Amino acid sequence: MDIVCIGAAEWYGIWARAQQLMVRLARRGHRIVYVEPPITYLAPLKNRELWKSRWPSAGRLEEVEPGRIWRLEPPVFLPFHGMRRGFNRINQRWLEGSLRKALSSLGMEKPVLWTYLPGSCDLLTGGIQWHYRVYDCVDDHAAFSGLIDPEVMETMEAELACQADAVFASARALRDKVAKVRSDVTLVPNAADVEHFRQAYQGGREDNRRDGNDASPQHVLPMPADFPRQFRHVIGFVGGIGDWIDIELLTSLARSQEDWALVLIGPVETDVRILQELSNVFFLGRKPYAALPAYIQGFDVCLSPFRINTLTLSVNPVKVYEYLAAGKPVVSTALPEVLSFAPVVEIGTDESSFLRAVEQSILTDSPEKQAERLALAERHSWDARLTDMLQKMGQ
Repeated sequence: MDIVCIGAAEWYGIWARAQQLMVRLARRGHRIVYVEPPITYLAPLKNRELWKSRWPSAGRLEEVEPGRIWRLEPPVFLPFHGMRRGFNRINQRWLEGSLRKALSSLGMEKPVLWTYLPGSCDLLTGGIQWHYRVYDCVDDHAAFSGLIDPEVMETMEAELACQADAVFASARALRDKVAKVRSDVTLVPNAADVEHFRQAYQGGREDNRRDGNDASPQHVLPMPADFPRQFRHVIGFVGGIGDWIDIELLTSLARSQEDWALVLIGPVETDVRILQELSNVFFLGRKPYAALPAYIQGFDVCLSPFRINTLTLSVNPVKVYEYLAAGKPVVSTALPEVLSFAPVVEIGTDESSFLRAVEQSILTDSPEKQAERLALAERHSWDARLTDMLQKMGQ
C-alpha cells in the first residue's frame, strides 16, 4: 500500500501513535507520506522562530527513510480553521495541491488516507482518489483549548467518521463518542515500542539493587551528562508539558521531598514558573527518541500526572506503556484508561494519595515487580496493535 498519513504531531517531535504505526507499516513494505501538522499565518505572532524555520520549507517533501517514508510540510494555513468551516475547506484544497505534487513525484496512485485530524473530512471531498480511508481517533479535539469552536470540530469529526472506511479509537471514551455517529468503531489502545524502552530495564540484577537510601544503582546505559546527581531519589516524567499536566500536583511533590529530584523531559507549553523556582526541579527539554531509555533508567519512579478533566478523560497515555517496558514503577492520576493497569501501576486519586503512592513505589520496588511490569508491556506492543488494525481493514 501507499499511505498518506495526516499527522497531529511533528515527525521529529514527541514520538507517539502515528509515527510508531507508520514506521511499522514501512517495515512491512508499504510507502508512507507523513504530512506534518500545519502552521498558520498567525505563527509570526505566536512563535517567530517556528515561522522562520517552517515558512521557507512549506510544501517541501523530505525523504526520511530511503524509498519508504517521506515527510511533507504542508502549505501555511489560514488561521481559525477550527472555528470557521469555510477556512478549513480552503486549507484542505491548498493541502490537496501539495499532496498531488508529492504523490505524482513518487508515482503513488490511489493511496490510503490515514488521518488523525477531523479537518481531513474536507480533504476526502476533493479530487484525490483514495483506495481506503482510515480515521484513527486519539484525541477529543473539541475539548482542546485555543482557537476552536467545539461545535465545528464535532461536526467535522462526525463527517469524517461517516466517510471513512475504518475508524479506530485509542480510548473507550473516544470510541463511545464516535460511536454516536458510527456503530463499528474499533477500540485499539496505545502501546509501547517494547524493544526500545526495555534498554532501560535493569532486570533485577543484584548490582542494581539499592543498599540503603544513599546507594546508587548500576545503570545499563551511559547516563546523560545533564541528568541530575546528588539526590537521594529521582522522580521523572517524559512528554509534552501543557495545560493537561497537573503543575500544582508536581509542585507539591517536589516541595514534599527536597532531597528528591523531579526531572521533566519534553517541550513546555504552559506556565511552569512555580516549578522553575524550586531547586530540585529540572526541565531538561525535548530529547531525541533514541536517548529516552538512558534518561528513564535513572528514574526511581515514573509519573503520569495528568489533570482529570473533559480532555484527559479520553487520554490513553503512551508514556505509561513505555515506562512499564523499562520495568519502572509508575504512578498515575486516575485516568480511566490507566485504571485497568492497577495494581501494577499505582493510582493516586488526590494529592495525598498520589504522594503516598510515589513513596510506596520506591520502598516496595523489587526485581519481581520489575519483571511483572515488563511482562505487562510485552502484551501491548505496537506490532500487535498494527496487525489488529490491518486485519480490520482486510489487509
